[in-house]
Amino acid sequence: MLKNLIIEKIVDRLKNNLINERKSDEISLKLSRLVIMYFKKDEDFTMEGIQFDRGDEYANFDMSCSFIKDNNFNHPFSIDAGSDMQSLDIEITYRPKDFPKHMNDLVAEVKETIEHELEHIEQQNFEDMSIIYNYDREDGEDNFKYLTSNQEIPAYVRGLIKRAKTKKISLSDAMEEWFKENQMKFDNPDKEWPIVKKMWMGHANDMRSKEKIKKFK
Repeated sequence: MLKNLIIEKIVDRLKNNLINERKSDEISLKLSRLVIMYFKKDEDFTMEGIQFDRGDEYANFDMSCSFIKDNNFNHPFSIDAGSDMQSLDIEITYRPKDFPKHMNDLVAEVKETIEHELEHIEQQNFEDMSIIYNYDREDGEDNFKYLTSNQEIPAYVRGLIKRAKTKKISLSDAMEEWFKENQMKFDNPDKEWPIVKKMWMGHANDMRSKEKIKKFK
Protein backbone atom coordinates (compact mmCIF):
# COMPACT_ATOMS: atom_id res chain seq x y z
CA MET A 1 0.00 0.00 0.00
CA LEU A 2 2.74 2.41 1.02
CA LYS A 3 4.79 1.41 -2.01
CA ASN A 4 1.90 2.14 -4.36
CA LEU A 5 1.35 5.52 -2.71
CA ILE A 6 5.02 6.43 -3.19
CA ILE A 7 4.87 5.39 -6.85
CA GLU A 8 1.74 7.48 -7.36
CA LYS A 9 3.42 10.52 -5.81
CA ILE A 10 6.46 10.09 -8.06
CA VAL A 11 4.25 9.81 -11.15
CA ASP A 12 2.27 12.90 -10.11
CA ARG A 13 5.47 14.87 -9.56
CA LEU A 14 6.82 13.88 -12.95
CA LYS A 15 3.52 14.75 -14.57
CA ASN A 16 3.54 18.19 -12.99
CA ASN A 17 7.07 18.96 -14.16
CA LEU A 18 7.27 17.39 -17.60
CA ILE A 19 5.29 18.17 -20.72
CA ASN A 20 4.59 15.17 -22.95
CA GLU A 21 6.76 15.21 -26.06
CA ARG A 22 5.10 14.97 -29.45
CA LYS A 23 5.51 11.81 -31.47
CA SER A 24 7.23 13.90 -34.15
CA ASP A 25 9.95 15.30 -31.88
CA GLU A 26 12.55 12.76 -32.98
CA ILE A 27 11.77 13.40 -36.65
CA SER A 28 11.98 17.16 -36.09
CA LEU A 29 15.43 16.83 -34.55
CA LYS A 30 16.72 14.57 -37.33
CA LEU A 31 15.38 16.82 -40.10
CA SER A 32 16.90 19.92 -38.50
CA ARG A 33 20.29 18.25 -38.27
CA LEU A 34 19.97 17.09 -41.86
CA VAL A 35 19.26 20.61 -43.13
CA ILE A 36 22.28 22.04 -41.31
CA MET A 37 24.53 19.22 -42.51
CA TYR A 38 23.59 19.85 -46.14
CA PHE A 39 23.83 23.60 -45.67
CA LYS A 40 27.45 23.17 -44.61
CA LYS A 41 28.02 20.97 -47.67
CA ASP A 42 26.12 23.47 -49.86
CA GLU A 43 24.07 20.67 -51.41
CA ASP A 44 20.34 20.68 -52.10
CA PHE A 45 18.57 17.49 -51.07
CA THR A 46 15.28 15.63 -51.14
CA MET A 47 14.10 12.96 -48.74
CA GLU A 48 11.09 10.80 -49.58
CA GLY A 49 8.77 8.69 -47.46
CA ILE A 50 9.26 10.32 -44.05
CA GLN A 51 6.71 8.66 -41.77
CA PHE A 52 5.61 8.78 -38.18
CA ASP A 53 2.68 7.03 -36.50
CA ARG A 54 0.15 8.11 -33.92
CA GLY A 55 -2.03 5.20 -32.88
CA ASP A 56 -3.92 3.98 -35.93
CA GLU A 57 -3.00 7.08 -37.95
CA TYR A 58 0.22 8.04 -39.66
CA ALA A 59 1.71 10.90 -41.63
CA ASN A 60 3.84 10.24 -44.69
CA PHE A 61 5.54 13.11 -46.46
CA ASP A 62 8.50 14.11 -48.60
CA MET A 63 10.94 16.91 -47.77
CA SER A 64 13.05 19.01 -50.12
CA CYS A 65 15.56 21.70 -49.22
CA SER A 66 17.53 24.10 -51.39
CA PHE A 67 20.21 26.68 -50.67
CA ILE A 68 20.76 29.93 -52.55
CA LYS A 69 23.98 31.91 -52.20
CA ASP A 70 23.50 35.66 -52.64
CA ASN A 71 26.47 37.90 -51.95
CA ASN A 72 24.26 40.98 -52.22
CA PHE A 73 21.49 39.72 -49.94
CA ASN A 74 20.35 42.31 -47.39
CA HIS A 75 20.38 39.88 -44.44
CA PRO A 76 22.69 37.08 -43.29
CA PHE A 77 19.98 34.58 -44.26
CA SER A 78 16.27 34.10 -44.89
CA ILE A 79 14.18 30.92 -44.73
CA ASP A 80 11.09 30.36 -46.85
CA ALA A 81 9.07 27.22 -46.17
CA GLY A 82 5.75 25.66 -46.97
CA SER A 83 3.96 22.38 -46.42
CA ASP A 84 0.83 20.45 -47.21
CA MET A 85 -0.44 17.02 -46.30
CA GLN A 86 2.38 15.18 -48.08
CA SER A 87 5.30 17.58 -48.50
CA LEU A 88 7.60 20.02 -46.72
CA ASP A 89 9.69 22.43 -48.80
CA ILE A 90 12.43 24.70 -47.45
CA GLU A 91 14.51 27.31 -49.27
CA ILE A 92 17.38 29.09 -47.52
CA THR A 93 18.90 32.20 -49.07
CA TYR A 94 22.11 33.32 -47.42
CA ARG A 95 25.07 35.67 -47.66
CA PRO A 96 28.22 33.51 -47.52
CA LYS A 97 30.41 36.10 -45.78
CA ASP A 98 28.14 35.94 -42.70
CA PHE A 99 28.94 32.30 -41.99
CA PRO A 100 29.89 30.64 -39.73
CA LYS A 101 29.30 33.78 -37.61
CA HIS A 102 25.50 33.46 -37.84
CA MET A 103 25.35 29.67 -37.71
CA ASN A 104 23.71 29.56 -34.26
CA ASP A 105 20.94 31.87 -35.43
CA LEU A 106 20.43 29.74 -38.53
CA VAL A 107 20.21 26.55 -36.47
CA ALA A 108 17.57 28.10 -34.22
CA GLU A 109 15.48 29.29 -37.15
CA VAL A 110 15.78 25.99 -39.02
CA LYS A 111 14.47 24.18 -35.94
CA GLU A 112 11.70 26.75 -35.54
CA THR A 113 10.70 26.44 -39.20
CA ILE A 114 10.56 22.65 -39.18
CA GLU A 115 8.47 22.63 -36.01
CA HIS A 116 6.09 25.16 -37.57
CA GLU A 117 5.64 23.14 -40.75
CA LEU A 118 5.31 19.81 -38.93
CA GLU A 119 2.39 21.33 -37.05
CA HIS A 120 0.65 21.98 -40.37
CA ILE A 121 1.43 18.46 -41.62
CA GLU A 122 -0.02 16.99 -38.42
CA GLN A 123 -3.07 19.25 -38.63
CA GLN A 124 -3.87 17.79 -42.03
CA ASN A 125 -3.06 14.15 -41.29
CA PHE A 126 -4.27 13.44 -37.75
CA GLU A 127 -7.92 13.56 -36.80
CA ASP A 128 -7.32 14.73 -33.22
CA MET A 129 -5.36 17.74 -34.52
CA SER A 130 -7.67 18.66 -37.38
CA ILE A 131 -9.04 22.18 -37.19
CA ILE A 132 -11.38 24.40 -39.13
CA TYR A 133 -9.26 26.43 -41.51
CA ASN A 134 -10.83 29.87 -41.24
CA TYR A 135 -8.36 31.74 -43.41
CA ASP A 136 -6.42 30.84 -46.55
CA ARG A 137 -3.87 33.53 -47.21
CA GLU A 138 -3.09 34.78 -50.67
CA ASP A 139 -0.32 37.15 -51.74
CA GLY A 140 -0.97 40.67 -50.51
CA GLU A 141 -3.76 39.72 -48.11
CA ASP A 142 -4.13 40.72 -44.48
CA ASN A 143 -1.17 39.63 -42.34
CA PHE A 144 -3.04 40.15 -39.06
CA LYS A 145 -5.83 37.74 -40.04
CA TYR A 146 -3.26 35.22 -41.18
CA LEU A 147 -1.28 35.34 -37.91
CA THR A 148 -4.43 34.94 -35.80
CA SER A 149 -6.03 32.17 -37.87
CA ASN A 150 -6.84 28.75 -36.42
CA GLN A 151 -4.07 26.98 -38.30
CA GLU A 152 -1.30 29.53 -37.77
CA ILE A 153 -1.52 30.26 -34.04
CA PRO A 154 -0.49 26.71 -32.99
CA ALA A 155 2.15 26.54 -35.73
CA TYR A 156 3.82 29.81 -34.74
CA VAL A 157 3.66 28.93 -31.06
CA ARG A 158 5.18 25.51 -31.63
CA GLY A 159 8.00 26.97 -33.73
CA LEU A 160 8.76 29.79 -31.32
CA ILE A 161 8.91 27.46 -28.34
CA LYS A 162 11.60 25.60 -30.26
CA ARG A 163 13.42 28.89 -30.95
CA ALA A 164 13.25 29.80 -27.26
CA LYS A 165 14.60 26.44 -26.14
CA THR A 166 17.38 26.43 -28.73
CA LYS A 167 18.55 29.93 -27.81
CA LYS A 168 17.83 29.45 -24.09
CA ILE A 169 15.56 32.47 -23.86
CA SER A 170 11.95 32.91 -22.70
CA LEU A 171 9.06 32.34 -25.06
CA SER A 172 8.10 36.00 -24.67
CA ASP A 173 11.61 37.07 -25.74
CA ALA A 174 11.50 34.66 -28.69
CA MET A 175 8.24 36.24 -29.80
CA GLU A 176 9.72 39.72 -29.52
CA GLU A 177 12.71 38.60 -31.58
CA TRP A 178 10.35 37.30 -34.22
CA PHE A 179 8.42 40.57 -34.24
CA LYS A 180 11.58 42.64 -34.76
CA GLU A 181 12.40 40.47 -37.75
CA ASN A 182 8.91 40.71 -39.22
CA GLN A 183 7.40 44.01 -38.08
CA MET A 184 7.48 45.45 -41.60
CA LYS A 185 4.84 42.91 -42.59
CA PHE A 186 2.28 44.52 -40.26
CA ASP A 187 0.01 47.30 -41.48
CA ASN A 188 -0.17 48.75 -37.96
CA PRO A 189 2.49 47.02 -35.83
CA ASP A 190 1.92 49.08 -32.66
CA LYS A 191 -1.73 48.08 -32.60
CA GLU A 192 -1.66 44.62 -34.12
CA TRP A 193 1.41 43.00 -32.56
CA PRO A 194 0.23 43.19 -28.91
CA ILE A 195 -3.00 41.43 -29.96
CA VAL A 196 -1.15 38.75 -31.90
CA LYS A 197 1.31 38.14 -29.07
CA LYS A 198 -1.48 37.92 -26.49
CA MET A 199 -3.27 35.32 -28.59
CA TRP A 200 -0.07 33.33 -29.12
CA MET A 201 0.84 33.38 -25.43
CA GLY A 202 -2.72 32.47 -24.49
CA HIS A 203 -2.58 29.42 -26.75
CA ALA A 204 0.84 28.44 -25.38
CA ASN A 205 -0.31 28.66 -21.77
CA ASP A 206 -3.51 26.76 -22.55
CA MET A 207 -1.63 23.95 -24.27
CA ARG A 208 0.93 23.79 -21.47
CA SER A 209 -1.85 23.41 -18.89
CA LYS A 210 -3.22 20.51 -20.94
CA GLU A 211 0.27 18.99 -21.31
CA LYS A 212 0.04 19.27 -25.10
CA ILE A 213 3.37 21.07 -25.50
CA LYS A 214 6.73 21.03 -23.79
CA LYS A 215 7.49 23.19 -20.80
CA PHE A 216 8.75 26.67 -21.58
CA LYS A 217 9.79 29.68 -19.56
